[in-house]
Amino acid sequence: MTLLIVDDEILAIQGLMDDIPWTMLDFDVILTANSYAQAVNLFMSHTVDVLLCDIEMPFGNGITLVKWVREHYPQTQCIFLTCHDSFRYAKEAVNLQCMGYILKPAETQEVTGYLKKAQERLAEHNESRKNHDYRQQYLKQLKENMKSSGSKDAVRQVEDYIHNHISEPLKVEELAGMVYLSVTHLGRLFKKKHNLTLIDYIAAERINLARELLADQELTISAVAAACGFNNYSYFTKTFKKIAGKTPREYRLADDCQDL
Repeated sequence: MTLLIVDDEILAIQGLMDDIPWTMLDFDVILTANSYAQAVNLFMSHTVDVLLCDIEMPFGNGITLVKWVREHYPQTQCIFLTCHDSFRYAKEAVNLQCMGYILKPAETQEVTGYLKKAQERLAEHNESRKNHDYRQQYLKQLKENMKSSGSKDAVRQVEDYIHNHISEPLKVEELAGMVYLSVTHLGRLFKKKHNLTLIDYIAAERINLARELLADQELTISAVAAACGFNNYSYFTKTFKKIAGKTPREYRLADDCQDL
């Protein structure tokens, strides 16, 4: 992970280099620049993950730099470190979706905290992108498989996908698209095999998993709901009771849950 520090005061940069406990942070490369032009050149020759910059600098300022970064490198996490206690600048920082606006002289702990938050946010973005790429690759592979095998295995393919992604949002249109069938046709196949609509099948699978997870007394009911793909606790409770005949709390206390 690469950090770029931009400040026209060399002593300010040296102070950061000396004071920040870098061993607590996961930066492989730390670059420095003293002007807008130097910073832009470094962006064009390196992948900069985090930008920590002052506002006033020669031939341009930090606001202009971050605007340029947002246009060309939107994934870079930006933090201002400046002596300008200006509402206008702070508002600009918010509009530019900066991680923070730190006033000089800043406590080392404060700067370190913002850098750590920037790294955590990048890690979350990378994980999200990885999951998205995996999903896209999975869909691509599934479509290729379906082209060669036709639609006879469509239900099984969709069942497998639902089972493996039960905690994620599952849209009927996307599931049908994966197997090159219309929503109506895929629904008809599910109705024939399971005597359930596709939506009801997904709900049943989620509740089946919830029944298993509720046996683990260390899991909160909210955690069970999230693991089963329910973002709304009330909807989870309503759906669970409709299918299982009891609320999740009642089911957990019942003998049939304890005997699992």
